[in-house]
Amino acid sequence: MRALVIGGTAATGPPVVRRLLDRGYDVTLYHRGLHEASTLPEDLEHIHGEPHFEETIARDLAGRSFDLVVATYGRIRYLAEALEGKTPRLITIGGFPVMKGWMHVRDPHNAEHDGPVLTPGFEDNELEDDGVDAFVDRMIETERAVMDRHAAGRYEATHFRYPYVYGPHSIVSSEWRIIKRVLDDRKRFIIQGGGLTLSTRCASENVGHAIALAIDQPERSAGQIYHLADDVQFTAQQWVELIAGVLGYEFEFVEIPWSIAPPGRTFVPLSGQPFHRLMSNAKLRGDLGYRDAVRPQDWVRTTVEWWLEHPPTVDGQGNNMKASDFDYEGEDRLLAAWDELLAGAPEVFSERVYFRHPYPHPKQLGDLL
Repeated sequence: MRALVIGGTAATGPPVVRRLLDRGYDVTLYHRGLHEASTLPEDLEHIHGEPHFEETIARDLAGRSFDLVVATYGRIRYLAEALEGKTPRLITIGGFPVMKGWMHVRDPHNAEHDGPVLTPGFEDNELEDDGVDAFVDRMIETERAVMDRHAAGRYEATHFRYPYVYGPHSIVSSEWRIIKRVLDDRKRFIIQGGGLTLSTRCASENVGHAIALAIDQPERSAGQIYHLADDVQFTAQQWVELIAGVLGYEFEFVEIPWSIAPPGRTFVPLSGQPFHRLMSNAKLRGDLGYRDAVRPQDWVRTTVEWWLEHPPTVDGQGNNMKASDFDYEGEDRLLAAWDELLAGAPEVFSERVYFRHPYPHPKQLGDLL
């Protein structure tokens, strides 16, 4: 059996490839060749080409056919057409921004304008309106291109929507925002919303497991869209505590409200939206029997250890982090202003509130309370 993995060298590639090899597939990777995953077997075939354009896809895949294609990368709306007649089974990857309000990808200040959204997000939530965001429009077009061809019998297709994926080989590391502050011995960590906001994450190993479940159960997964998410999710503060805890470090958390420090500013380490962005994996659990293959807490440790050995470049180029992601001067100024505000805040006097269960608890016949 032959399998083509489009992409395959970032966070989710090695877990997917390993499971394909375990199932007896001969695996070929199709990607641009800009980087390789050191954990992949050296004898895999690589097609170094360009999976983003119709003409290059046609050239790169000319004369080839596969029993299975897993497309984690490239411009999938073009791949969906090019793979007609080349495979009977297609698994594609997209993301959550297709749902209304979840992310305006092309908006450089999306943190200020996204949401609020329905929580949790289910696969049948309303999609974003046309014209709100050009990138989101293309994502929706991609989903429809895949599902329409499935409905037409061109191949059996399953589509996954990724959340934030953490693990070795990730292209972007939000964990480094926390790791570096530990390494730099930043004592205080600004948190907002009480540190209670929820953003969906999935361990790369759990992604591989979920895709393997779809491969193993085509009769159930074909024609379906699934949300990927760890069974266990963490609040913003818990996420920071998990990562710092791997390094044996504890922050003093300082809660500063959104009204004082609006979203999307460099002086807040995890500056984001003041609403939950939680995707439900209930359909994946119900249809395919998904359960986490690895505990998120354990994969966080694996992820932190990977970044300590392979620190990301912070130069602002491409997808790399920027110096402004570590705006310590801005953080310290905000902390000083907050400390000063609290020091001058008036004391508020009021009676303490005592909770009393509202139902009657009669001690003897005739008691009303």
